[in-house]
Amino acid sequence: MNPIQISLGPNGVLFAANQSGEIYSLRDSDGDGLEDEALLFADLNEIGLHSPAGFTHKGDTIFIGTRSEIRAFLDTNQDGKADTSWTFFNKFPISDHPYEWTSALSVGPDGWIYFVLTTDSWNPSASPDPLGLRGSIMKVSPDGSQFEQVATGIRSIHGMTFNSSGDLFFADNKGGGNPTEELNQLIPGKFYGHNPKKYEGKFDTITAPVFSLENEIAPGGIEFNSVSNDFGGTAGDLFVAFYGPGEFWNRGAVGRVKMQKTASGFLFEEFPVADIPKLSDLAFGKDGSLYVAHHGISDYWYNAMEEKTGGFYKIIYDPSLEGKNPTVKQVKEENFSSASLENGKALFGIRACAGCHAVDGVTDLIGPNLKGIGKEFSQEEILEEINKPSDRIKPSMIATRITKKDGKVLLGRVVYTDQNNTSLMLVGNHVVQIPKSEIKSSEEVLTSLMYANLLVGLSEQEIKNLLDYISSL
Repeated sequence: MNPIQISLGPNGVLFAANQSGEIYSLRDSDGDGLEDEALLFADLNEIGLHSPAGFTHKGDTIFIGTRSEIRAFLDTNQDGKADTSWTFFNKFPISDHPYEWTSALSVGPDGWIYFVLTTDSWNPSASPDPLGLRGSIMKVSPDGSQFEQVATGIRSIHGMTFNSSGDLFFADNKGGGNPTEELNQLIPGKFYGHNPKKYEGKFDTITAPVFSLENEIAPGGIEFNSVSNDFGGTAGDLFVAFYGPGEFWNRGAVGRVKMQKTASGFLFEEFPVADIPKLSDLAFGKDGSLYVAHHGISDYWYNAMEEKTGGFYKIIYDPSLEGKNPTVKQVKEENFSSASLENGKALFGIRACAGCHAVDGVTDLIGPNLKGIGKEFSQEEILEEINKPSDRIKPSMIATRITKKDGKVLLGRVVYTDQNNTSLMLVGNHVVQIPKSEIKSSEEVLTSLMYANLLVGLSEQEIKNLLDYISSL
């Protein structure tokens, strides 16, 4: 039911979790090298918890990040099922919003547990957050009694991991102030760029990513290969699971980043590994092979549907394939004529695209910034997005209808929210700040703010010119 994570747990056993709340240990019962048995370790539904998006362990104790707490589990009699559990940490704003996770759990060299509280910047009904903990990396002491906010300006991180030297890296998603799919290195106390209004006056600079991931979009889980595991010459490399864009069910991939540490920092080089759709997580198994979690088809909110979908793959290095696989991501090279680009740019203005979409990779308008979109989507995919704008909407671009107590109704995109105010960007890119005391109700509207039928009246050649210009960005 929509696998959301896979990790190596105590005693070299693989553990996996479904979005629907079940946590399994995956076992090879007949010793043929392939896991064929799933034992139910714990079911979060039985204790009223949801979204097991984070996993780590210390000794035999397993820690699971959920929407409302980090829960510790222990299998004391070693029968494969947790027989005791307790709340390890819950001193953060609790949210029922499906995009607000407690994710990317990892045990640091200091013994503290590091985790991510994803942003609530697009949630008009966000939980009170007086300490400003949402959208940050946190760490909790081994006994769960103390916590620290380690870094801020975080958007939506599902992958965070330490390398063999104790450096912490995390992958954040594009959007909301992040111009690219980011690979970041943790520098404690720094601000990483998302939701700057929340931190006005606290930071003078934004800590830039150390590398921009381009193999696919929407990075999920990440993990370093062990320095002792060759796996085709990739010892010490970082592996990345990519979910791919929204509800494009055939998109997704495994990527690899080779790092070289120098006196002035790291050098990075990115490679493709495999195109497998909708990957949420990955992990290296006890035998050194790579396991990936295929999330499968879900509803808009990533919630599990009634039909079981998704699964797990084991990727084994095969020396006989050496030299037969691509070493760089194959991106179709387009040679657009200057006339096509000029005409397309003019149509971009005439059809009011520029009124909602910036193209500089920085400016935040009511629609997504289109810088680099030609690397992320084919022209066929871009055309489908234009013709059917409501079929797929990025989470941060969801429209919200706010009804005020005086009867006035406002429709726009939430760009910032706190315990006192909600800031709404209206069509035309005008931002209004609405005191929450004046709001009667708010509801998300799963209809795009982009007008339908934008291409009506254009010839096939004009549409091609417009697509050429957008792809060239």
